[in-house]
Formats: sequence, structure tokens, C-alpha cells
Amino acid sequence: MRASAGKSSVTYAILSNTIVLVLIGFFSLLYLHTNGITHLVKEKINILIEINADSTSLSAAPALMKMIASNSKIVEGSVKFIPKEEADKVLGLEISENLRQVGSPFKDIISFNVKAAYYTEENLSKLKAQLKEKPEVFDVFFENVVVENIKSNLRNASYLVLMLSLVFVFLAVVIIYNTINLSLYADRWEIKTMEIIGARDSFIRQPYIKIAGKIALKSFAIATIALLIITAALYYQFPAMTDILKWYYVLLSLLLIFIISLVITVTSTVVIVNKYLYKLESELY
Repeated sequence: MRASAGKSSVTYAILSNTIVLVLIGFFSLLYLHTNGITHLVKEKINILIEINADSTSLSAAPALMKMIASNSKIVEGSVKFIPKEEADKVLGLEISENLRQVGSPFKDIISFNVKAAYYTEENLSKLKAQLKEKPEVFDVFFENVVVENIKSNLRNASYLVLMLSLVFVFLAVVIIYNTINLSLYADRWEIKTMEIIGARDSFIRQPYIKIAGKIALKSFAIATIALLIITAALYYQFPAMTDILKWYYVLLSLLLIFIISLVITVTSTVVIVNKYLYKLESELY
């Protein structure tokens, strides 16, 4: 078979296929790690207890903290006492210097985190009701909608990446089609000659499938390097990634893009070659 597909056409096919694989790989990694990300977020969101300002309540705070810490649903080591002077930092609020001079408008706070498995509306509501029965507790605050929003946004982002992937799948198939089609057009008389002398269809397909296989393997190799670089950069840039990243998910994603790479290129090539094989001699002019 002549090397008539052209280096540029093959290069475009590899580039397009690589973009597809990177996007699908990124979608896969994001989708598979969604639960891990939300798990970490849940255990980082503070549950806040405001303590009544009277001396009796303040003296009871250490016992309350010990009781909370003994609860199996609470993240170990997360129970902290925050004086009212620092409460604005915890609440993410800014108060003016004049207000600081008058005195903090906040109450002393006990902060703790709940294990992700128990971070549900039902469990948090029960916990809040139990804590509010304590005379030293003024109020309990927790935020559940934030977690749901984060999870929803992650899902939406992963689906957006998937949609982009599908667009590039289409482009990759078109480019591969043109690449193989050019080769087939140049070799059409050789193909017809082989067909006339009795060559099997599988024999005629073989060189074109080899081209597709090379495109698939090169695309996969480049996409793998790109995804590993992105993953490593995130891993070393963000300390929280050590708790989120699962390397078996990375391996699963690489296996997925390898299969997709072969499916896109080889299947497209077989369909195109079959179309050419069954042309009449008059249609080759």
C-alpha cells in the first residue's frame, strides 16, 4: 500500500483523536472522583454551636465538647472552642473597628465536623435537636445546601466535558474518514486488482487497519502523558488531593480511553474500507 494518506492527514487524525481521549479521560476522572470530593467537602464544613453568655453555660462548655468528641459520628479531633473575639473569622464576616471597640456582637462558639457518611439533612437535624436541649446551647448552625450545590456543579461540569468530548469524537471520526479515504482513493485500483485475483477482504483491510491502530496507539500515548501530567500537577499543587485522588480510578480512566481510542479508529476504518471494497469498477473513475 502506498504511503499516500499523507503525514499531515495522519497528524491531524492523531491530534483530533488525542483531544477526544484527553476530554473523555478528564470527564471520567471528574465523574469517578465526584463522591470523593463531596466526601471531603462534607467533613470540612463546620457545625457551629453558639454558647449562652452566662457563666454557668461557659463553665459547662468543656463538658459539652467532651460529649460531642465522644460521638462516633464526629470527625476525630475536630471539636474546637472559639472565643467570641474570633467568631467573626469562623463565620466569614467582617466587623468594623468601631464595633470591635464596643465589644464583639458574637457568642462563644464550639465548632466540629461530622463524618461524611452521617452528613445528611436527617442526621444533622437530629443532632441539632439533641444539642439544643442542652441549657448552655443558644443555637446550632449547619449548612447542607452547599454540599448539594457543589455535588450538582461537579456533575454539571463533568457532563459539559462529556458533551465537548462527543463533539470532538465526531471531528475525529471525520478526520480519520478523510485520512483513510485519501489512502483508499489512491489505492483504489490496487484494491480492485487484489479483489479480482481473489484476495480476501480481511487481507485488503489489513494495511488500513494498521494505520488506524497506529493512530489509536499514538493518540492514547499522548493522551496518557497529558492526563498524568494534569493529575500530578493537581496532586502536588493541592494537598487535599492526597485524600481525594484514587489511583485505581486513574488506571480505570486510562483503560477506558485506550478502548475508546481503538473503537473510534478501527471501527471507523473498517466501515470506510468496506464501503470502498463493495464499489463497482465503474464507480472508481
